[in-house]
Amino acid sequence: MMPTPYIQLDNINIADRLYVNQLALFGGTITHIIGQNGAGKSTLLEVMAGLLSVNTTSRLATGSTGASTSSILPNTPAAQVAQYRCCLTQANHSVFVLTVAELFAFYTPHTQAPIELDSILEVNQFLLRSMDELSTGQRQRVHLARCMMQIWDAVQRGEGILLFDEPFDALDLAYQLKWMNWLHTIKQRGNVIVIVHHQLVLLQDCPDDDVIIVNAGQIVEHGQISRVWNKTCLTQHFALSEYDIPSYLSFKSA
Repeated sequence: MMPTPYIQLDNINIADRLYVNQLALFGGTITHIIGQNGAGKSTLLEVMAGLLSVNTTSRLATGSTGASTSSILPNTPAAQVAQYRCCLTQANHSVFVLTVAELFAFYTPHTQAPIELDSILEVNQFLLRSMDELSTGQRQRVHLARCMMQIWDAVQRGEGILLFDEPFDALDLAYQLKWMNWLHTIKQRGNVIVIVHHQLVLLQDCPDDDVIIVNAGQIVEHGQISRVWNKTCLTQHFALSEYDIPSYLSFKSA
């Protein structure tokens, strides 16, 4: 059996920000992390990425179900981790004036997006343009491509861990849909994909994905969307009454 990438967190405690007793995300999954502002979503993603130092066990690991695991974090050099794990944060501004090609060359082994990726995000048309010349949405597409190109070989092998914080910001609907559909394609290769976002309507179109609901720094729900996501989640964890739930968030009757 080929190794399956996964994320494992144990006994994470960051005062007033996050507490996670145990969490495991396995290869071949997409997990949506949702919750109110300040709930701890980005903090959880940063812990998964190894960007926050914690005094307890935090591991990105490879292994197989029923087999021994080998730890990637925290004992592996950052350069090696970067071959498996990419993380798109909300802060992507550079103090340097770079063209898109220069940005790609600086952060990735590539000077342009691979054909498969460019067919989704259409960023190679900007290669000679400065990042400062692009619209907010165009820059977001470039940063999405840059993030995935960092670990492109691992993604192709199905050994990638892809972490995204608010990736849909400023994206046109067409790109949101194309990119999300493509993520489901690379999920099938065995990659782990985690997305922090506020696009709750997306959950209804991805019933087989997983969802984590974070509230006050704790994971209050975790499971397959088709089993977990319902009106009760909105009323309990999003401060909505049943009468406030918008019509576009329709739920099937039990």
